[in-house]
Amino acid sequence: MQTKSAGKASSSEPPPITAKPGLFAPKHEKDFYKALQAYGKGDTEEARTLFESASAKDEGERVLADDLLAGIVNATSGKLDEAIPYLETVVSSDVELPDELIAKYLSGGGIAVGVTENVKVAVEWSSLAAALTLVECYQAQGRTEEAIGILQQLADADENPAIILSLCDLYAQTGAWDELVDAAAGVSNEDNVTLEIRLLQARAVREQGLDEAALSAYKDALRSKKRDPELLKEARYERGALLLARGKTAQAMKDLQAVYADDPHYKDVATLVQVRQ
Repeated sequence: MQTKSAGKASSSEPPPITAKPGLFAPKHEKDFYKALQAYGKGDTEEARTLFESASAKDEGERVLADDLLAGIVNATSGKLDEAIPYLETVVSSDVELPDELIAKYLSGGGIAVGVTENVKVAVEWSSLAAALTLVECYQAQGRTEEAIGILQQLADADENPAIILSLCDLYAQTGAWDELVDAAAGVSNEDNVTLEIRLLQARAVREQGLDEAALSAYKDALRSKKRDPELLKEARYERGALLLARGKTAQAMKDLQAVYADDPHYKDVATLVQVRQ
């Protein structure tokens, strides 16, 4: 993930509530239900207050759904200091989500996490949603090493491409090229998430002086047109720039002129296409 911005922040749409609390339901459960109702009506502030109330009344932390939603709603409202403790509670717990409250009241839905500027992934209401949202919060506060630590733990347990992309993105930001290459090993271009991993991998091996490996990664990145146009444009530009730097002008111009025709203001492509003239 890159530094959080308004264009890539997490967002969520509350799913339909699938049940009502019984007469003798615990207080935290009743507040959780009221919070979901407020959330569904678009009253984010009321929902935030009620999710926090549910968490406070949940003595002994019998459930984690209230902490998860309190953290996510605070995070998506830009209240990162308030969000982080709730999300840390979920992430540090030995109990995995979804729990009984999510199973009872929520059927489907979740949060869209902005992994990078070009890629968002849909994540169910789960411990993974808490972890990825916490990573965003840490990044926004400049706590990069803590964000990397969480992602490394997640990647060790689950080779989810979204986790790998998040981790590779942070490695690229910190110049940890060896670690990035290790994390991206074996990934092939199957969708937008894996395509961007390949682009980061290509950058890393270039930094290591392995141009042929980078060209191989760009070739894989461009083998399907059914991908995000911005990612494909980046792949074509980067391959063209690399070929040009290696003196393969004719091959480079095929890529660079294609990018120029699509977007003449993209990076410095207008300057690069003049090299041949």
